Amino acid sequence: MASPFFSVVVTTYNRGALIRRCLDSCLAQSFEDFELVVVDDCSTDDTAAVLRTYEDPRLKPVLLPQNRGINPARRAGVENARGEWVVVVDSDWELLPHTLERLREVIAELPPDVRVIRSQLLWDDGSVTPHTMPAATIGYEERIRWVEEEGGYDAGRCIARAAFERTPYIEGRRGAQELLFELNLARAERTLCLPEVLGREHSDAANSYLRSTSAAELIPRLLAEAPDQLWMAETTLREHGEALRREGPRQYRELLRVASMQALLLGDRGKGLRYGLAALRRRPWDLRALATLVFGLLGRRAAARGILLARKLSR
Repeated sequence: MASPFFSVVVTTYNRGALIRRCLDSCLAQSFEDFELVVVDDCSTDDTAAVLRTYEDPRLKPVLLPQNRGINPARRAGVENARGEWVVVVDSDWELLPHTLERLREVIAELPPDVRVIRSQLLWDDGSVTPHTMPAATIGYEERIRWVEEEGGYDAGRCIARAAFERTPYIEGRRGAQELLFELNLARAERTLCLPEVLGREHSDAANSYLRSTSAAELIPRLLAEAPDQLWMAETTLREHGEALRREGPRQYRELLRVASMQALLLGDRGKGLRYGLAALRRRPWDLRALATLVFGLLGRRAAARGILLARKLSR
């Protein structure tokens, strides 16, 4: 059987009530040469049962036997993909009906050294992210400068499957590893940023890690994922710190704060203080860095509650 042109990879966890919106949008594409790889990260709700109700042969469920986290789940999706290009979709997103058709048109005109395409997303509040897109293809340092100006918001992702051979999704690490993966990818591949909305992002998923304000859900997760999150921050500082310090000082300062926060969540006050003071030396009145230190030095759970309070205040 011939391989499809696209593999749409969707990862999901405990979103049985929402997953149909995403999957239906993927299956309704005007461009039909694709497969839909859906990775269920060992959900405990009815997500797997919902997947079984689909009879479309393009849908390929991958049911993980244990919960592994978002990046290992994405890696499993890519490993099960057969398409030339992989469109990575979160389960609280929708594709527009013409998304794959438009991406196919763009790929036909791509320079041979470009293997990553970014596009914009329309949120359910009417906002669009990223707000601005570079006018030309970009590499490693250009990406850092763009994120420094733009803020690093969610974008649509279409990546040549061959690119994952050099830059696979991070395996065996829980929590948000996107910063390290994206910098690794930018260092290896050139990117075309498409100033067009090709997807919708919704904010109604109750278990969204980045938006959750439930103490019962968030605090245990923050404490459990702190070792891998500290590994991510320290690895990023080691491998990309010099470029970030030079081209993206705000990102570098924020990375130091994240390293401080994760060390304090682990109870390592010495390391947490060292990273926190390094962040403050770059911006002495950074309230987030100050709050991270104040809460973190009070103990691990106080550090977690400080993160929870910051999220509630920002909503």
